[in-house]
Amino acid sequence: MEDNGTPRAGGDTVQSVRRALEILRILSYSSSSSGMRFSDLQAQSGLSKGTLHRFLKTLSAEGFVEQAAGSRVYYLGLEFLSMGERASNRLDIQAVTRPALERLAHSTGDTVMLTIRSGLDAVCIDRKEGSFPVKVLTQNIGTRRPLGVGSGSLALLAAFDDGEVENVLRRIQGRLQPYPSLDVEKLRAMVADTRERGYAFNPGHLLKGMYGIGVAIYLARQPVAALSVAAHYGRMGPERRRAIAAALKREADGVTEELG
Repeated sequence: MEDNGTPRAGGDTVQSVRRALEILRILSYSSSSSGMRFSDLQAQSGLSKGTLHRFLKTLSAEGFVEQAAGSRVYYLGLEFLSMGERASNRLDIQAVTRPALERLAHSTGDTVMLTIRSGLDAVCIDRKEGSFPVKVLTQNIGTRRPLGVGSGSLALLAAFDDGEVENVLRRIQGRLQPYPSLDVEKLRAMVADTRERGYAFNPGHLLKGMYGIGVAIYLARQPVAALSVAAHYGRMGPERRRAIAAALKREADGVTEELG
C-alpha cells in the first residue's frame, strides 16, 4: 500500500523522507522561472494525487516549496535556497575576500563592500572604508535589499541565467516600492546593460549623488557574492569607473580562483 505521506516509525519514516527529497530534487531540475505543474510533478514522482498534495502542503508550510498564487504551479522555496547558500558559503567567503577588500579600499580610497545572495535578497557581509575623507555609507554590514538593488546586488542578479533573473524579478516586484526609481522593467534593462558593460553600475538609485560599481564572484561556476565600490559621483567619471571596474574584476577573479 502506498505511503500516505505522514511520517511514521521505522522504514515508513525513511520512505517519507526519501519521497520528500525526491520531490525537492525534481523541482530543482525544473525551470526556475516557470516552475512545475502539479500534474507534471505527479507524473515524475509516481505518487498519487492525495499523497503528493500532502507532501507539498508540508513542504510549503516549512518554506521548502512555494505555490504560485491562484495556480497549481510549484517552485523551490526560500528555505531550500537559503540552505543551499549556507552550504556554498562553507569556505567562508568573508575570510577569503577580506584581503581583496583591503587592497581595493587602499587603491581607490573609497568604500568597498562584499555582498552575498540570501534567497531573493543581497546581504552586505563585509565593508572596508578607504582614506578619502568623504565616506559613502549606503549600507552597513547586515543590510539586506532585494536582488538588483545596489551595484553589488545588481552584479549578482545579472550573473544568473535568464530564467533565474525572471524568477527573481517576478518574486520581488512587490518589494520595490521603497525604491521609486526602480521597477521590474528598469531592473531588467539594468541587467542587460551590466552584461554588455561587464560590470554593474548604480548611478545614484539608492542615494542621490552616490554611485556604485559591482562585479560578481563565483563558486563552482555559480554567482555567490559580489565586490562593489561606492563613491561620490564627482569621483566616478567614465575613466575612473573603468579603472575601478578593472580592479574589481581582477580581485573578483582572484577570489573565484581561490574558492575553486
